Amino acid sequence: MREILFRGKREDNGEWVYGYYVKLPDAAGSVCFMHVPAGNPDERNTAHYVALETVGQYTGLTDKNGMKIFEGDIVSYGRTLHKVVFCNINGCAFFGIAMPERGEIWRFDASTPCDRMKVIGNIHDNPELIGGEENAEIH
Repeated sequence: MREILFRGKREDNGEWVYGYYVKLPDAAGSVCFMHVPAGNPDERNTAHYVALETVGQYTGLTDKNGMKIFEGDIVSYGRTLHKVVFCNINGCAFFGIAMPERGEIWRFDASTPCDRMKVIGNIHDNPELIGGEENAEIH
């Protein structure tokens, strides 16, 4: 079974939190993460409001250094940089990397060479890596 995990930036201090995605009726456009950190039982199920535009899901894959790859990450593959995206095309949902120079998305599957990819940042903290804020949403 694959691990279901989300991340988002806290609204109060901008720090990344990881955990369960929960939409609360009083959240007014925000989402809440039920954060379950390893090794600290006092923080279990701590709720943090996060900025909706920063929410990304774990793809279930890791890069060549064992780092988890999330939607919104920027990965290097060879000499190129790519944004990790989630797509839903005609009811077929998948994670992949945007290849705007080709006008396509390379779908993650069992043959994806993640052992040759490296997470180098994300579109929220490092949009300049893929051409600045105006190009950070390339699909």
